[in-house]
Amino acid sequence: MNKKFIIINIILTFLVGFLVHNMYSWIPSTITSIFPVNESLFEHMKLIYLSPVISSMILYIFFYRKGHKINNFFFGLIVSTIFNIIIFYLLYLPLYHTYGSIMVMALITYFITIILSQYLYYLIIEINNSDKLNVISLVMIVVIGAILLYFTYHPLKIEFFYDPIHHYYGIK
Repeated sequence: MNKKFIIINIILTFLVGFLVHNMYSWIPSTITSIFPVNESLFEHMKLIYLSPVISSMILYIFFYRKGHKINNFFFGLIVSTIFNIIIFYLLYLPLYHTYGSIMVMALITYFITIILSQYLYYLIIEINNSDKLNVISLVMIVVIGAILLYFTYHPLKIEFFYDPIHHYYGIK
């Protein structure tokens, strides 16, 4: 069942990424500011963070209702999501600085990092459950989300937070 969860989550995370990427532009409001609000590298980090969190939660509820418990769900989610962010930027930034922003390149890189991070997630949910790690991880998920939201409204004036398309930082 865990393999099925991961395979579905790879596809769902990629699809949810499209929704997450566009939500604020479709419905600009304080509530949707948890989603990316511009085209900066920082705001894309929110996409990389939120897409697996949202898709995993949806799948968790679905699998839980079917009577399947997923070991280390929150621990696997936070570790794989942080790993996804790190590996995405390690692969993408050299390409970005060499060739600029090319959507196909970004999407392929994102899909590859989703697969790699979901494999890590799979390894974690295959081991014995740890309630302590899950509680700590759930708190971390919320705290990281709050930090990302904070920097949406208070971006640092560095390239990572700069929207090169619209030429501003944070929310306009």
